[in-house]
Order: sequence, then C-alpha cells, then structure tokens
Amino acid sequence: MVIYSRRLVRGLLLVALCVFAQGCSDGSDNFEGVFPLQLPVIFVHGQSGSAQQFESQAMRFTSNGYPQSLLFAFEYSTASGDNNLADLDAFIDEVLRTTGAEQVFAVGHSRGTSFWTSYLDDPDLGGPDKVAKYVNIDGRSPEELPGGVPTVGIWGEWSTAGSGFTRTPDGSSVQIGPFPEDNYYFGNKSHTEVATSAEAFGVMYAFLTGVPATRTDVAAEPAGKPVSIGGRALFFPQNNGYGGATVEVWRVAADTGQRSDQAPVATWVLADDGNFGPVELVSGATYEFALVRPATDNFPEVSVHHFYPEPFDHDNHFVRLLSSLPGEGIAAFIPRAEDATGLLAIRNREFWGDQGAASDELYIDGLNILTPGISPRAVAAGSGVNIAVFAYDDGSDKVTDLDKGELSPFNGITFLTAADVYVPADPQGRSSVQVRLVNRGGAEVRLAVPNRPSTIHRNSLVFRDDF
Repeated sequence: MVIYSRRLVRGLLLVALCVFAQGCSDGSDNFEGVFPLQLPVIFVHGQSGSAQQFESQAMRFTSNGYPQSLLFAFEYSTASGDNNLADLDAFIDEVLRTTGAEQVFAVGHSRGTSFWTSYLDDPDLGGPDKVAKYVNIDGRSPEELPGGVPTVGIWGEWSTAGSGFTRTPDGSSVQIGPFPEDNYYFGNKSHTEVATSAEAFGVMYAFLTGVPATRTDVAAEPAGKPVSIGGRALFFPQNNGYGGATVEVWRVAADTGQRSDQAPVATWVLADDGNFGPVELVSGATYEFALVRPATDNFPEVSVHHFYPEPFDHDNHFVRLLSSLPGEGIAAFIPRAEDATGLLAIRNREFWGDQGAASDELYIDGLNILTPGISPRAVAAGSGVNIAVFAYDDGSDKVTDLDKGELSPFNGITFLTAADVYVPADPQGRSSVQVRLVNRGGAEVRLAVPNRPSTIHRNSLVFRDDF
C-alpha cells in the first residue's frame, strides 16, 4: 500500500482545487513522475439513496482514465434503521476477489458515513485492513479517524448548518478527525449536491489517487458516437432488484418523447438483481427506458413506468430505474385517472424554489411549479432538500393549485416534494407534455413525454446534476 504524507496530500488537494477554479497554475511540474493510485472505489449512499448519487462521480473518474471495472456502489434498504455491516463486509470481499486488489477506497454520503464509520471501527471486521482511504461526505463527524484510516471530510450546508462554512484554527467547525485541514467546506451546496459536485470530485480524486484530477467535468463523446449504458431497476427505497419485470430501451423524438421506431433498441427480462445492459447507445440521442411491470394480486394489469433521461454523452453503468409495485409504496399516495397524466422530475442536486434569481425553475407546459412553498431551500437538517418533485392532479378535480404548497404526505418526507398539477391525458398518449428545467447556475434543459393516462403509466424525467 502506498502511504502519502498529510502534507503531500494537502498539496495535491490544493492543486486540484486550483485547477477546478482555474485560478492558479496546474502544478504539473511539482508532480512529474507521480502516477495515480488505482484501487476499487466503493460508494455507500445515504437515506433514500442509491448509486444515483455516485453516477456523475463515476463518469468523472472514467473521464480521468480510471477503469470502469474498479467502480462500485453498495446499495441497501433504507426502509429500516439497520446498518448491516456483515453485508458490506461480504460486498467488499467480493470486490477484492473479482478485482484482485488487496484494499479498497471507501466513499460514504450522509447515512452512508454511518455505515463506513461503524464498519471501520468494528473490531470483529477487517475494515482498517481492507480500506486504504476513506472519503466522508456530509455525515458523521467523529473526533478520531474511523479505524485510524486516512480520511477527508467534505461538507455542505446541511451538516454545517449555517456555521459560517469556514475552517477555524481550533477546529470548532464540524469536522471528521483531529485535523481541521483535512476537511473541506462548500457552504453554498445542498446536502446531495455536495456529494455529486465537481468540487467534491476534485477533493476525493486527489486524496484517493495521490494526483490531481486532469479534469473535473464529464468528458462528452461527440454526438453520434457510441456510449455504453447499463444499470439496475430497483424498488424504492428498498433497493432490491425488480426481478420479473422487463426493461425496454426505445429511441424517441427529442421534441415530443414519442417513440421513433416500431421496436425497442434493447430488451431485458430482469433477474432478481435488477441488472440490465450494458447496451451501446448513441451519444446525444434521446431515449426512453420502459420498465414493464407484471400484474400483481393488488394490481391485476400490466403497467409501465417510463423513464426519460437527458441524452447520454459518456459511458454510464450506474443508471438507476427506481420504481415500486403498482399502487404500492410511494405510488399508493398518487391518484390514478384516465384523464390525467402524472410526472416525477429527479435531479441529484436539490431543487431550490425560494432563492429568487438563484432558484431553479421547472416548467410543465409553461407553468413553473418550483414555488417557495413547494420546494424551499430549507437549510435546517431534515426539511426541504428536495431532489424529486412529483406533479399530479391532487383530488382528481382537474384543477392546478400550486398554492397548496407541498402535498401530503410528501411534505413530511425528506428529499421528496409534490405539487398539485393537472395535465390532461390522451388514452393513447398521442400528445406530449413539454417539460423545461432552468438549472440555477447552468443551462436550460428540455424533455418531452407522451401524455399517457396515469391509470397504468408513470413518468419519471431524470435530469443530470453535472452541469
């Protein structure tokens, strides 16, 4: 195992941050002959999370030449309060076996930091022997390094909670470990945003590999070039694979969301792990992922959960199709009707609706639904921080009423919100719903979906967070 002094690691991180900010020399002369340390990276997500919170970082790793075969995510059910350390230990052992490595790099976000901290401090498990370095993102803040493993802390506004977001000489700001200089604060980034951000990537890459990242963006393939896409279809929030369902990938028209061909590009009947792909798609093209869900005793019809991601322009093996049994889980709270279409917008960077010019704007057929009452920034832990916005006809009265604010029960569920929006449906979905997201600090994105009835159809629009 290569051990870097804290002084060298600190220098590497400063170089990485300077490169990102483009405010100083890239420092390449100082690192001539230094090569990146490459071990398997295992990400553990937080509450209600999945590998989606590592999707952009994985693409940034591969954009810097890191092998896709060394990137992993440990996904577990967040429906209970248990942290099954034995399952994590078995997962690590399997990663070590398949890669031939002797140790792994650990990355945890939110509740995932509880997993890693408990694992590394457990004397009955081999954590410190199996983990070379650990990145702790916006979660636990023990005074000692977990298991004595070299660690950095990365913090956003949730855990720093208005404390000024600056390091202090006596270490009074929230931090992990005894050394304030091993903690990095991004006070204008939300709880999920800080995990998926380019700045966080710059810190973690330099710390883990021992060299600054060449780039902190995702390298885009030219339009028309092939990209490799794969992932899992999972029950939310249990993260169990949707065994028995079918995933179909369809080429669709960018301006309407309507299918372009008579047959899907690819089809998989899912095993219990929910894995699908990889499949070669076209960079810059627009696709629909249709999760065809078999009938159940409670829902005797075949139903389809349609996912509309932004166009892919880089290999991506961490695509997640998060769903539920028809009419169960989250879906039990959403009305179904032949004359109404329901939508869900997802972005792993919190939606802010109350920040004036610094707000996001999410337009459904020209109406911005991100009001202060529906998606507040809300820096207090446990409130706000919405990364998923449901839009449906509350009460089935064919009336849009944004003044209701966050609809129940989503107003009591962290990371989720919902708005009363009536979108007329067509029995065959022959028209389209136009959705436009104006990202704060980023570009405008447009997606379109057919206006199918919400009786047996669900629609998820998946926006990127790496702009």
